[in-house]
Amino acid sequence: MGNHEHYYFNTPNEFSDVKISFKNEKDIILYANKAILSEASPIIKAFLAIEPDSTFIIDEDDDQLIITSIDVIDLLKFIYPQFTIKITEQNITGLIHLSEKYLIETLRNECKKYIYTCLHDMELTTYDEKKEYVPRHILYKDGTRKHIASEIGILCSWYHEYSTRDENLSSLILNILKHAPTDDLERNEIFLRLMDREKTNIYKIISEYLEQQTIIEKNHVDSSSGVIHHKQSASLMFASGDG
Repeated sequence: MGNHEHYYFNTPNEFSDVKISFKNEKDIILYANKAILSEASPIIKAFLAIEPDSTFIIDEDDDQLIITSIDVIDLLKFIYPQFTIKITEQNITGLIHLSEKYLIETLRNECKKYIYTCLHDMELTTYDEKKEYVPRHILYKDGTRKHIASEIGILCSWYHEYSTRDENLSSLILNILKHAPTDDLERNEIFLRLMDREKTNIYKIISEYLEQQTIIEKNHVDSSSGVIHHKQSASLMFASGDG
């Protein structure tokens, strides 16, 4: 079934009346149906209304993400009624990008739902069952534990897509990225390709978090010896944005 679905868009058929070509893949042309594309996307609908006989070109100006024909075939499988596609960690980033760029509402919502579930499933832990310190590990609800370094790439990809589009989702992603060690960040190719503004936001949330942790640890030590520093409490309020 998978091959049939894939090749369905690689060859013309009786329903295909628009071509999709790629700036980055000169030798590939996909064949689709104007009515189905127009129903799914107001952006594509407007383009086809102005230039009804044109080839629709996927011309990405986003340096952070290369959209391929595989991403577009996944998108087509989502919007064509006869196909079904499961959103996975492998295809989610391309689907987010395309659904946001072309305003494909149902897919936008499905992508957000998937990410909310993923973020909800990531539970940062500092202690394991033996109460030993485990720095910056993510404990998944299925019981697997990964160091946050292994999740930096996917989290940065999601943050890039949503940083200017969805404030709530962006802050949830930052809330996990704040646990990432900066040396792991700076070794991550996807982080390095982020826009300067996005990198700055990630560094800022990490430094605020580390400052809070330092104050909390200091207050814990001070309070256990019976000394409270009000100045430190004021700093904590300032660091968390309450002051």
